[in-house]
Amino acid sequence: MTKRSLAAALLLGLGLTAQVSLAAERIFDGESLAGWHVMTKPAGDAYRAGSDSFAVEDGAIVCTQAEGQQGGMLLTDATYIDFDLELELKSDWGCDSGIFIRCTDGGEGIQILNDYLPGGNVGGIYGQGTGGYFSRPIQLEERAGKLAAREAYDGVERDGLLYSIDAATWNKIWKADDWNTLRVRCLGVEPRITTWINGVKVMEMDGRVYQARRLEDVERGNWSAPTAWDRETVQSITGNAGSIGLEVRPGNRWKPAGEVRYRNIRLTPIK
Repeated sequence: MTKRSLAAALLLGLGLTAQVSLAAERIFDGESLAGWHVMTKPAGDAYRAGSDSFAVEDGAIVCTQAEGQQGGMLLTDATYIDFDLELELKSDWGCDSGIFIRCTDGGEGIQILNDYLPGGNVGGIYGQGTGGYFSRPIQLEERAGKLAAREAYDGVERDGLLYSIDAATWNKIWKADDWNTLRVRCLGVEPRITTWINGVKVMEMDGRVYQARRLEDVERGNWSAPTAWDRETVQSITGNAGSIGLEVRPGNRWKPAGEVRYRNIRLTPIK
């Protein structure tokens, strides 16, 4: 059996079809927001921030809150199904952003966390507008003026994740006050989602066995609460495809005048 056929057999054994990666695409040209658009929300909506919240400087997309702590979302014009996404990110401490996948024009999707503030997480998962499921097995905090992650709970046991990084390893790989590389792979109808930071796996979930609860249940330690994940609901909302989105969180979860930057954004479609 060839290596390719062996790989295909392994994928089929996992309930996935054999996938072929195509060439990587630069979905951000480093100079403009061509190929992207700002999500449109009506007056009074917390996510009504316009184009002033997204600018290009020094080859990066710079995300900031609008006046009145308004949030917003920058979305790709193109939509994607199965893919490998890679980007570099750099956040000011105290800012709550996120990378959305299979996102609708209304901002409903699967969010890969970039919550860079106390109690936050980078590389976990949240269902914004798709159920409120929330996986944050490690949480960020400041210790003696330095950023560090701590263990919050067992993500494999509690959330049904296939893999969850431990805090000690996360602390070794994360570069504070510097650029870090985030990679996200999304495959299949269920789907199966894996994240890496600086080449080290952070999280892996499979929608067939995932069972994360809502944020409020996680914060209360209410592990007897039912799962907030329903793959059929997620599929019906996203249609198993959508934009890549970059979020500015509204409200007080953003440092005044803080910035979150993204650059070198590349996506490899997988068929």
